[in-house]
Amino acid sequence: MTSQGAFIRLAVGFIYPAYKSLQAIMTADPEDDMTMLRYWVVLAVVSMIETIADPLFDFLPGYLLGKCVFLFWCMLPSENSGANLIFSRVLFPLFKEHHQEIEQQASIIQVTLKDKLEKFISGQERKW
Repeated sequence: MTSQGAFIRLAVGFIYPAYKSLQAIMTADPEDDMTMLRYWVVLAVVSMIETIADPLFDFLPGYLLGKCVFLFWCMLPSENSGANLIFSRVLFPLFKEHHQEIEQQASIIQVTLKDKLEKFISGQERKW
């Protein structure tokens, strides 16, 4: 992706939604907070998928435009926004079904990283 394309993706995917998130926090309405929270969860999953997909599809004409349109669809302030649909129909049901396994793996990772960091700080382990 060109640097211009990277900036466009950054502006559409992160800068504008961050601004909208700050606006949502300043209101008394909890629904706009939930809308932006759903967006960020979907964006995190999409970003992980992009790590694999970008090198495979980045050369295609219109790929950047397609990603930007997808991100705009995700941040639409409506019941049918992409983030709301993807979150409520795909991500949250999967999370509810597998949350115990996810919690176990997250705990293992947390303990492992904590141990490695403590050993590194104390000088007992020099390699990661």
